[in-house]
Amino acid sequence: MSDFMNRSFSRREKLLMLLLVIILLVGLYFYLVHYPITQRLDEIELETDDVLFQQDVANTRLQMYNEMKDELDIVDAMPEDQVTMMPEYDNIQTLMNMFNVIFAGTQQSLSFDNVRINDNNVAERTVRFSFTARDYDHARQVLANLTGTGYRCLLDSLSFGASGGNVETGELRVTGNITFYEKVPA
Repeated sequence: MSDFMNRSFSRREKLLMLLLVIILLVGLYFYLVHYPITQRLDEIELETDDVLFQQDVANTRLQMYNEMKDELDIVDAMPEDQVTMMPEYDNIQTLMNMFNVIFAGTQQSLSFDNVRINDNNVAERTVRFSFTARDYDHARQVLANLTGTGYRCLLDSLSFGASGGNVETGELRVTGNITFYEKVPA
């Protein structure tokens, strides 16, 4: 056995051993350096994509926040009598009580369309009204009270005409549609 250890290697054996050492070193390089670095770079790329996505979400939220803040600033700057709210659905009893006060002293007729609920979970309650007012100023006051309830509404159409006499001094017959908006709980 000692002869085997003292034996000198041939040139071909030395080249094969050198080639084996080079293959082992290349293998160790790929196993210990290249693959871990490549894997870590892939992880960093995924983390970067995640951070960029989170940044996009944060930017979108910031933009929405700023838009809502601007809208609230506009509402805050409005006179208090022009600020409206959207009550929760079903607000019909409160509206009926308000209509009794608003149309007091008039000959009124009210009819309600079916409530429509849109895609934004907002109920739209359209009320067709007609009433007779003693004069133009009285009609204006009733309409101001109707649109100034503090609830979000939209006066869709309005027409008026003299019941007898002229528009400035005689009785007026007023008709129109007004839509009240109510939020539907999700």
